[in-house]
Amino acid sequence: MDKRALIALFLCGIIMLYFFNSMQPAEEPGEKSSEKVAEEAFEHGEFENEIDTEVEVQDRKVEKIVQDDTDLQDYILIQNDVMRSVWTNEGAALKSAMLPKFQNPERTETLELLKSSKPDSLPLSIELVDDKRYQSKTRRYKVVKKGPDRVVFAALLENGIQITKDISLKSGNYYFDVAITLQNTTESDIRASYSITAANGIYPEVSKTSNLASVVGIDVSNGGKSKTKIAHAVLKDMPYKNESVGIEFAGSTNKYFTVALKPLADCRMVAATAESFNNPALVYKENNAVDFNVELYAAKITLPPQGEKRHDYVFYLGPKETKALNQVEGLLSILDYDYGMMKSICKVLVKILNTAYGIIPNYGVAILLLTFLVKLVLFPLTRKSQMSMVKMQQLQPLIAQLKAKHKGDKQKVGQEQMKLFKEHGVNPMSGCLPMLLQMPVFFALFRTLQSSFEMRQAPFVAWIGDLSMADHLFQLPFNLPVLGEWFNLLPILMGVASFVQMKLTPKNTAGDDPQAKMQQRMMQMMPLLFPIMLYNFASGLALYWTTSTIISIGEQIIIRRSVKKLDIYYKGKRVIEAKAKVKK
Repeated sequence: MDKRALIALFLCGIIMLYFFNSMQPAEEPGEKSSEKVAEEAFEHGEFENEIDTEVEVQDRKVEKIVQDDTDLQDYILIQNDVMRSVWTNEGAALKSAMLPKFQNPERTETLELLKSSKPDSLPLSIELVDDKRYQSKTRRYKVVKKGPDRVVFAALLENGIQITKDISLKSGNYYFDVAITLQNTTESDIRASYSITAANGIYPEVSKTSNLASVVGIDVSNGGKSKTKIAHAVLKDMPYKNESVGIEFAGSTNKYFTVALKPLADCRMVAATAESFNNPALVYKENNAVDFNVELYAAKITLPPQGEKRHDYVFYLGPKETKALNQVEGLLSILDYDYGMMKSICKVLVKILNTAYGIIPNYGVAILLLTFLVKLVLFPLTRKSQMSMVKMQQLQPLIAQLKAKHKGDKQKVGQEQMKLFKEHGVNPMSGCLPMLLQMPVFFALFRTLQSSFEMRQAPFVAWIGDLSMADHLFQLPFNLPVLGEWFNLLPILMGVASFVQMKLTPKNTAGDDPQAKMQQRMMQMMPLLFPIMLYNFASGLALYWTTSTIISIGEQIIIRRSVKKLDIYYKGKRVIEAKAKVKK
């Protein structure tokens, strides 16, 4: 391998170190979920789901509400086939959302995606402001209508504005349709604005801070084709505020799920904020678990006497998966943000994985097929690189002679080397360039296998029950520095395969050159470095790299045989040409 290729490989290793992020499993929650509380309440008849036929909503207007006799209704259940949610009339807001199709990371219970412990700002609670605030986020609303897939709340404020909140959930949807109507019951104009809580209490999935952030979608199309930019704020960057024209949605996200509130037409947002707070309802390994509250701020509106204004929203709570996110226009940009600069390649790779999964329903097998396909597509580049490295190795004795002959004259050595390369048809960059061209594919694969929802709790074989987590074969009786307390087999196999690959890779003759010797030592360390780097990473990534390395070994063996055949061919050709000259 020539010096430039070695330097390129080292730089690639540095880049990979920059991209890798450590993954830690989440601790098991210790509190009873709101889903269980709701189920117990339902079994004991503490709330009813039948429609209240005595009071009906007519043309979105509700007769004037009397607040004094409003009882607390704290467990109102709205559900469909993919979501169970618990609502309260205190703030007319969401307390908890469960996704029955998914389990928590420990697989001990149904995933409770959202559980808020902030009673003064529950998701979908609103705070109305004119000249003063009215504490409408904690006010008890009257439950005007209630059914298994819909609830309507109403409350009358001191300034004469009546707030009606209509929330419904259709079959198969990961989102609620939300209609908020502000009705002026007085005989004079009222100018007011309001804020609405978009999210808090999202389950952290991995740890209390890993991949946990607020998200704000901003339309940056500038009159052209719709284009959404994501503003992303992690806990350490809060409090966060974004005052912008064209705010499309706001919410929170963890590694695999997101909660997002999207205003629809005729509902203009002027700001979005995110502010952290301690949430004792979330139980982690660390104490004083930190959560954050995301708010959307609507533009001021003027309500004429007896007039009203309706704002419609879509409230999404579901996986960061293409099919689910496509239920709400514009939310796919959240997934694009996760994939980063490689999003175009990542989408292609995810499509290939899903296609393979459709044939053989096992994402581990899909990764193997993807690996074979990637190696097949890149084989011409790999072959060119390997052939160049072999030719460079064959020229090392001649290069050593040039260095000895023109010792101390680097310029002359460089000129003679270029003549030598031209004479033997060797391009010194051909061994490095294919390697660099493969790097975007590698990083896209890293992003895909590390971030894609498809990998979450996806089993492969035997002990590999979750391709998004490390492949814990068995627990060690001690804790190893960096590696931890688990024995993970795939990184070990990857290290062995990398060592074999290194031994088969053509090498420069180091001689007395200290720089060349240092480069060779660096190459010898790579089979040890990469397994340590990936030891606690997703087993899907380790599976890809191990398989890719094994295939590369096979490629090197095939290419070496091809080179030997070419050498025999050219030697025979030279002998025939020499004999022909003698005869002449």
